[in-house]
Amino acid sequence: MDFIALDFEIANNDLSSACSLGMVFVDGNQKVKEKYFLIKPPKLKVEKSFSQVHGLTEEDLKEERTFDEIWEEIRGCFTKDTLIVAHNAFFDMSVLKSCLLHYSLEVPEFFYACSIPISTRGLNGFKVGNSLKARVEHFGVTLDHHHNALSDAKACADMVLKCLEIKQRKSLQSYCKTYSSIPVHSFADLNPQTTFYTRIKRKNVRKSFPTVSVSDITPSTKEFDENHPLFEKNLVFTGELSTVDRAEAMQLVVDKGAVIKSGVSGKTDYLVVGKQDPSVVGPDGLSSKERKAKELMKKESKIRILKEKEFLQLLS
Repeated sequence: MDFIALDFEIANNDLSSACSLGMVFVDGNQKVKEKYFLIKPPKLKVEKSFSQVHGLTEEDLKEERTFDEIWEEIRGCFTKDTLIVAHNAFFDMSVLKSCLLHYSLEVPEFFYACSIPISTRGLNGFKVGNSLKARVEHFGVTLDHHHNALSDAKACADMVLKCLEIKQRKSLQSYCKTYSSIPVHSFADLNPQTTFYTRIKRKNVRKSFPTVSVSDITPSTKEFDENHPLFEKNLVFTGELSTVDRAEAMQLVVDKGAVIKSGVSGKTDYLVVGKQDPSVVGPDGLSSKERKAKELMKKESKIRILKEKEFLQLLS
């Protein structure tokens, strides 16, 4: 194979919780084969926020094979002779290595590259967000079902092939050698990320709503989609969210390139409002943050108040 494009989806915060894998095999600059697997993750725990992204549930996965069983079928694909490609490859390679380590499987030696710098060279100076969706739209590549692992892997492969065509290179290997800004990494040397977001240690200072320190929330990625509606926006949270933990929600937000603030001001773009404790905020159910936001809105402030459902829709 010239290269194999792949994509993982995960079931929960643990990167060993792979729940689907798509693989597209490219030889002679043609897609020649594809594989798609649903994977039963350890403990069969699918968190709601992850299911909302890829649509998979515990019911979908309960009868599927575990990763160690699937690995027996695909491990021969991961050799020094074939380059593995993924969009935001550090994430997918971290998932793969976390799964191997979880099941005490031998770590193979192979090389991988990320399609973000690969496609950046093909942009020829155009400024396009780093997300797979933004990149494939620019190149006119079809993405049928975003966050379906096989659909994402096919789009990644097509985008790489489009870049080879634009730059008139015969192979991905020669393409990567031509441009020093495209690193090719050794999988054996990878120090993997093991969790999707960092859980925050908190003290229950109120009986219902534990606090989260804004300073504890830092991005877990260096790549941001500059076209995402939350990119470089200022957000404030108030109240308890019912479908996602506050710390998790904040982590997802900063990973979109947003900035979390502790208080509402004229620079606030969004106030995310969850369930309030009447014994704390009073009978009208409004926190001091929401009251201040409403006062600012009367003065034609740009701030927008989001209920939890609206926030999740904007996030995804």
